[in-house]
Amino acid sequence: MEYSVESISEQIRNRVDARFPVLLANLAEELAYDFMFAPKYKITHSYDPLWDCSGMLTQTNESFSMDDYDSVEDFFDEYTGQSTASYISGIGFLHNRFEGKYEDMIREFVFECYVEVLSEIDANLLVQQLLENGHDIKEVDTNDIVQAVTDHELFEEPFWYHYEIIERVKPLSLKKMIARGKNEAIKKYHHQLVKRVEEEQKISFEKRAAQKLWNKIQKLFRLQKGYPLPKIEMKDYEMFQEFLDHNRVSIEERIMLAKYKGDRFSNKVCMCLRNEQGPE
Repeated sequence: MEYSVESISEQIRNRVDARFPVLLANLAEELAYDFMFAPKYKITHSYDPLWDCSGMLTQTNESFSMDDYDSVEDFFDEYTGQSTASYISGIGFLHNRFEGKYEDMIREFVFECYVEVLSEIDANLLVQQLLENGHDIKEVDTNDIVQAVTDHELFEEPFWYHYEIIERVKPLSLKKMIARGKNEAIKKYHHQLVKRVEEEQKISFEKRAAQKLWNKIQKLFRLQKGYPLPKIEMKDYEMFQEFLDHNRVSIEERIMLAKYKGDRFSNKVCMCLRNEQGPE
């Protein structure tokens, strides 16, 4: 088989097209999840200062309604609730819309196909393509040829192909996409709900354990030192570390104290406890 930049680019395009149904399934699940479970936001300019017209996102008490959207593109115009700095005079923040989120998903999908195809091609053939296209490859690591090819921007066209995919997705019926991804989205929601409950239970357990350990440490400190345990600053850290060593307080327990009893330590002491470091 003859290899050229054009033929390899075509392989990447064909791989994306072949896996397009997989992408649609993933998009349908994520769209259904956002539509059913993500909060709806609106923008208000009521609190804008004179020098900034960014507006502020506020969460509404409304759910997304299918009556408001015909196509996927219509839903893309909704806000995600996240904002990014604009670095534009007079506009401090830009408020992210779902279009950006799904563009990122599609871009990552296309890049995965790109890496997949290049990984299947002999590294020497890719090196040959770099040479034929005038690239200096003295520093090329053939063990990571895909990264080298990417760094030299040998294949530019596939990186723009995601825009075509986005345009194919936008006109699709939102209703049909939601119906397609609904079941998996519900599974994902319940999985995350269970995970969140487990995490909350873990935190609650650790907080109780940290308080119990702290009560014990306070009693031991008063008994051994003859005065109440003060808030630990860096000047006290070496003494406190020796005290913890003497009473066999484990590294895991010290990290737990830093995490849940941080008000009893300076910020720098907290960092040292988390990393098990001595004073500088």
